[in-house]
Amino acid sequence: MTTNMKSKQLKVLLNDFELLSQTVLLQLQLSAKLMLDRGIESLEEEAESNELIIDRVEIKIREEVVYSIFQFTPKAADLRRIVTYQDITTNLERVGDMLLNIIHYSRETNLNLAEFTEERKQLSKMFQYVDEMLRNAIISFTNEDTALAYEVIKEDDKVDKLFHDVSRSTQTSFSGRSLTEDEVRNIININSIAHNLERIGDSATNICESTIYLTEGRDIRHGNKD
Repeated sequence: MTTNMKSKQLKVLLNDFELLSQTVLLQLQLSAKLMLDRGIESLEEEAESNELIIDRVEIKIREEVVYSIFQFTPKAADLRRIVTYQDITTNLERVGDMLLNIIHYSRETNLNLAEFTEERKQLSKMFQYVDEMLRNAIISFTNEDTALAYEVIKEDDKVDKLFHDVSRSTQTSFSGRSLTEDEVRNIININSIAHNLERIGDSATNICESTIYLTEGRDIRHGNKD
């Protein structure tokens, strides 16, 4: 495959990645809105459509990655970039799945009840953190900015803390009393929303780890700093 053909193929991957990342970020915004104001039918329909786009683009990128490897047997640098596209695409598709989970849990959860005031604040803060983490993770990959990638990884501690705060808050608020069926469902769903947000933070961290591997050739996963 000629250099020109290789450049065009990498451009195809970049364009598909941009569409995927933009759709996931839009889905994140919709999920935050639906958590606080559930039942907006137009937003729910848009979210379902976005999920279809995410799934289809993820499949297309996977096929383009295989095609690229077989067609021009890329050297080390190009191969790392192509493999990184696959890794990051997988993480973004998982984020899409987790956001759809959040939307479904939100549909059955009333966070506007007075007894969930603290949890509502905590979940809103989690959304704010994971939105910033995911955006910066995508920017770090696009710009090959390892300094930003390392900063995003540090931010994951804030998301983890809030996840545990939500769990403690629901336990403290409702301990020692009989719960109605609705209260039990709300508590379970709130913790499930927090769990999915925590996993989105992990996915943003994974994207940054892939960026560091791409730019530095270092695998820092699983505590491997060498």
